[in-house]
Amino acid sequence: MPQAASPHSKGALIEIRGLGKRFGSVVAVDDVSLTIDAGEFVALLGPSGSGKSTVLMSVAGFERPTAGQILIDGVDCTGLPPNKRNIGMVFQHYTLFPHLSVGDNVAFPLKMRGIGKAERRRQAEQALEVVRLSGYAERMPKQLSGGQQQRVALARAIVYNPRVLLMDEPLSALDKNLREEMQIEIKRLHAELGFTVVFVTHDQGEALTMADRIAILKAGRLQQVSPARSLYERPSNLFAAGFIGEMNILPVTWDGEKATFSNNQDIRLPAEALIEPIRPGAAVLAVRPERLSVAAPGEAGTWKATVRDVVYAGAGSLLITHLDDGSEVRLRMPSAGQANVRSGDTIGIRMPPEAVLLYPSGDAA
Repeated sequence: MPQAASPHSKGALIEIRGLGKRFGSVVAVDDVSLTIDAGEFVALLGPSGSGKSTVLMSVAGFERPTAGQILIDGVDCTGLPPNKRNIGMVFQHYTLFPHLSVGDNVAFPLKMRGIGKAERRRQAEQALEVVRLSGYAERMPKQLSGGQQQRVALARAIVYNPRVLLMDEPLSALDKNLREEMQIEIKRLHAELGFTVVFVTHDQGEALTMADRIAILKAGRLQQVSPARSLYERPSNLFAAGFIGEMNILPVTWDGEKATFSNNQDIRLPAEALIEPIRPGAAVLAVRPERLSVAAPGEAGTWKATVRDVVYAGAGSLLITHLDDGSEVRLRMPSAGQANVRSGDTIGIRMPPEAVLLYPSGDAA
């Protein structure tokens, strides 16, 4: 694996304190506080308009916050311009200069810093080696594939050994295979060079795959900040539960021990199912489709359901079913062994109590 000859970067601690940003009457970011450890990889995830890119641009210095502070290694950078923050930036669109060679594109930040031509060339070649593009310095951007152009953008962002790398949906323009390849490449660079990464994405799978922690935003406010496994297995509210991955969300009545559906079927839940204390009354039950399984109709402890559709997707299949009360329940399972399940069939659904989460009914999705 190629290594840069220059000393590896070391990540910087980022502290976002009470960050707010307004655009006229529109509140884009509302009192966001987040500490990102030195060398950590954090993904900002949320729907369009959630404020994730505004947070990133505020850290970068391209947006001036309306309120709050941004500290990098204890230094208040809130009012500093981008070139005074020692950060690397990779945008959604590669923003390569079409009239410059690959080597000159990568060396451009060094030129802006007054580095001599020979030293610029040496450092640019090292950065290209790190992103596995040795020998490409003399090519023009139009001669490269999309994935190669994104690697050039990465090389340009790391050529001056920044302590922080900010990435704004950098893989969204790539096709699936290239995107997965670049996910691996970015993770490799993070492990190899040790910089702090803040990565904006709308792709849940990308965030779960790449990040040490994920911060979910909704309408400018943080909803949850957790490692990927915790976020997926125990979302802290119903919005996070519905946003990350697939989730069956069903209204129930809670009596303190069991959840009862409108068709009077019930399921007794362990204490761990409650994300927070819930008073008896209306509540919402959530369970991942892959935690459910098919059983024979009428088998004890199962739910009677009618299969509406079977969606084959290679290794896995999606079963879309309806319970007796009309509630839709989805199941995901390996395709092997499910060939006999057809649309219109009546099946039983096993719903393990330990797979279920319970939320207050007022917890907006």
